[in-house]
Amino acid sequence: MTETSETTTIPEYRERYVAFLDLLGFKVLVEAAERDEKERERLLEVLDRLSQTLCNSPRLGMRFSYFSDCIIVTADPTPEALWDLFSSICTLTCNLLQFDVFVRGAITRGGAFHSPQFVYGTAVSRAAVMEKDQAVAPLTLLSSEVYADAQMLGPQLLQWLESDGPDRFFVHYLMSFAEYHKTPSLPGKVVLDTDVERIAFFISQRLLNDTGGVLAKAQWFQAYWNRVVASADGYGPIHANRELREPDGPRTTIRIRPFLPALRKRSSDC
Repeated sequence: MTETSETTTIPEYRERYVAFLDLLGFKVLVEAAERDEKERERLLEVLDRLSQTLCNSPRLGMRFSYFSDCIIVTADPTPEALWDLFSSICTLTCNLLQFDVFVRGAITRGGAFHSPQFVYGTAVSRAAVMEKDQAVAPLTLLSSEVYADAQMLGPQLLQWLESDGPDRFFVHYLMSFAEYHKTPSLPGKVVLDTDVERIAFFISQRLLNDTGGVLAKAQWFQAYWNRVVASADGYGPIHANRELREPDGPRTTIRIRPFLPALRKRSSDC
């Protein structure tokens, strides 16, 4: 595993939130980069986007490590850290969608050790197994204990979540697109139109050309987008369309939202 920077505190084995993330399509990207210089530049952009999105935060006990197509993020078991973990996963997923890379993962809570050299623990193992066995679609699932934590904290945390069936809750990474309206209401608001066109192009190509499990992932994403994003005053639905072309121009780097410092658990009589 590789960690982006040294930390000043000595890590210990203790309870943490653990997110195990897998970059779907990364293997294909690496293979293409061996043959094509343009694809090699794209791969470097993906890695640069990853390093710009995730960050270590000693105050939240948050640190991340990555190896090839796998990323592990751990954080303190606190409301603020869970907020920031959800935000980080949303931001990373949206940034990588602009390179036709899906993120799939799982979040657990339990014992874990995370230093610049080593990452291990029961929560790490459970997150890895959960990602492999349960998170079939391009989503980051929550374990039951993590969802219970979010429920206890109420709407401020639950706004980050969507449902994929009974007892299957995942990080709602399309939230920023679902909240967006084509006419920005505030000066300086990030305009995502070109990024949406690029995502629509990539998904359209997948729907037209992919087969089997890869196609099923694109179809799941299409249904998710059309359910939560497509609206009359927002962005349109995504469909298979041979007329679409990948737009020119730079990709937007979405920044992580500041964590909410006033999160508190709900009382039992709320």
